[in-house]
Amino acid sequence: MKNESAFLPKGTLITIPSPQKVLIIFNPISSAGNTETLAHEYGKFLAHHGMAVEVCESKKKMKSYLLLETAMTGHDLIVVVGGDGTVRKLLPLLSKTDTPVYMVPGGNESLFAHSYGMSANPEDLLRAITDGRCLEQFYGLISGNGIQGEKPFFIMASMGFDSLTIKQIGKRKGPISDSAYVWSGLNALVFLHHPIVTVHVDGQAVIDCQSGYVIVANSAAYARNLQLVPTASPSLKKLVLGFLPGAKRQHELIKALRMLQHKPAGFPLQYFSGESISLTLHRPSYPLQVDGDYFRNRDIEAGSTIKFNISQKPIKVLIHTDLPPCV
Repeated sequence: MKNESAFLPKGTLITIPSPQKVLIIFNPISSAGNTETLAHEYGKFLAHHGMAVEVCESKKKMKSYLLLETAMTGHDLIVVVGGDGTVRKLLPLLSKTDTPVYMVPGGNESLFAHSYGMSANPEDLLRAITDGRCLEQFYGLISGNGIQGEKPFFIMASMGFDSLTIKQIGKRKGPISDSAYVWSGLNALVFLHHPIVTVHVDGQAVIDCQSGYVIVANSAAYARNLQLVPTASPSLKKLVLGFLPGAKRQHELIKALRMLQHKPAGFPLQYFSGESISLTLHRPSYPLQVDGDYFRNRDIEAGSTIKFNISQKPIKVLIHTDLPPCV
């Protein structure tokens, strides 16, 4: 199988025993809404190969995911059928229970799955189970004004054209199609404006009340052909801040063209890395998108400071045999 990621995932490599009990969690509204059927097909496939399988539906609210902890603790492997938002909400439980995870891409992007060469072919999952290799990977946590506790993310969080687009998509109900992204993107482009922010990285001021596109990344997977944050990696235990000062509409048109050409964006982003990033948003309020979701379904209020930190404990990601043995 061909690895479609724009980078080779790295991290501490460990070997796990062959799982006997597998929990499959599906998100019913991911992509075209066929994840439930796909989850049960995987369940039958794994059961045919001697594993005890339980299939359950993901929860809508972040706090409701806590109800899955008991079920996860009693299993040797978690298989997620859905998009990046489904994995995102499971991250704290995955690190707490130390249960390996594999993702069957069922979302419009499924960046997590594609980063590790995961596919919708059950034979690929079976090969990964047989090989039993996992990577230890870190993730990000968001806290701050008006945010209760810490909210996880794996790929990135951003403010700009993409967060305005995701806000429009977040108003829709039911399965989300590719056409929804197109229409929401056109709407966002018409009303595009960028946030005004002050940013500190590990306590040091790096941006002082400037307007521009902002991305805090834990992985280089986002818009992988564009290589907006090429140095971000979930194995480094550091987050990467990318900032494009004075971003304009033409930047988004260039991005669209470069994506079609499968070429890097080539934008003059400023980069900073660290374990802790704090961002103060000045006027006006602005949406934040996190791993493809409209964060908390409401904008970050003007004057608020939000903090991005790297997790102290990693998760285990079951990987494919065709990835290099010394990643």
